Amino acid sequence: TGETVEAVQSMNTMYSIQPKEIKNGSKIIISPSSMLEEGQEEWIFIEYNRSDTLIWFGIIFLLLLLIFGRSKGLSTIVSLVFTVFAIFSVYIPSILKGYNVYLSTFVISIFIIFMSLLIMNGPNKKTICAIVGNIGGVALAGLIAVVMNHILNITGIVDEDYAFLMSAQLENPINLIAIVWGGIVIGSLGAIMDVAMSISSAMNELAENMEERTFAKLIKSGMNIGRDTIGTMTNTLILAYVGSSLATVLLLIVYNKNTLFLFNMEMIVVEVLQAIVGSLGILFAVPATALFSAYIFTKEKRINK
Repeated sequence: TGETVEAVQSMNTMYSIQPKEIKNGSKIIISPSSMLEEGQEEWIFIEYNRSDTLIWFGIIFLLLLLIFGRSKGLSTIVSLVFTVFAIFSVYIPSILKGYNVYLSTFVISIFIIFMSLLIMNGPNKKTICAIVGNIGGVALAGLIAVVMNHILNITGIVDEDYAFLMSAQLENPINLIAIVWGGIVIGSLGAIMDVAMSISSAMNELAENMEERTFAKLIKSGMNIGRDTIGTMTNTLILAYVGSSLATVLLLIVYNKNTLFLFNMEMIVVEVLQAIVGSLGILFAVPATALFSAYIFTKEKRINK
């Protein structure tokens, strides 16, 4: 800080993708070159410094969340902070330390479900119903993912990221198949949570305003609400996976003309598996939440009788 140094930005015409040329006022990251002899010093351009802009963009998002969401927006931010902390400070370090990935994923998923729903909605009946439905959906998704990984002969070498992870010099080797499974479960967690909470909240409102509250009526209403939610949330899940790997999909289609080979590549198989397993988790969360909610919201009436 406060120093002025001379640095070089390499623009090699042999590469089709060139870095954007530095202009006056650009914020960049530079590093000392390792190619020089001892005692010599040369600084080279590494990358543009984009973190400041991203931080401000994130702050604007959080402010808008507070403005529009108010108390719910604040609880969402608190929940988000805990979720990020749990993933990056507990879950990922536990994997790197050699703990069982399956157990770590299960524990962190349960923590996120309880923490998120309790912070955003408080300890009440609809929160309990959403938690039960969520755990049911995630448990089914995890079980199906384990079975399908075995049936489909998944090796864990999905793409170059997994290959680099396998070749990394770590004290505790990572089970790549378990990492694939963990990605499927964590990826489906948010969508399942949304569906379970939506059904539980709607059924809570129905129970409070229904003149003749019965188990059968609540079940029917819950399933009808769930059917309306299934389509949109399944589309959301599938579009999220396709959107996150759109460039990869395009690249594979351009360079692989054999459709049979393309749809049997492990990379594509895992993407499809993620979408289907997540959708099955949503499907199971609907009846699980509806059944438990109907039981809870009619329990008091049965006791009074």
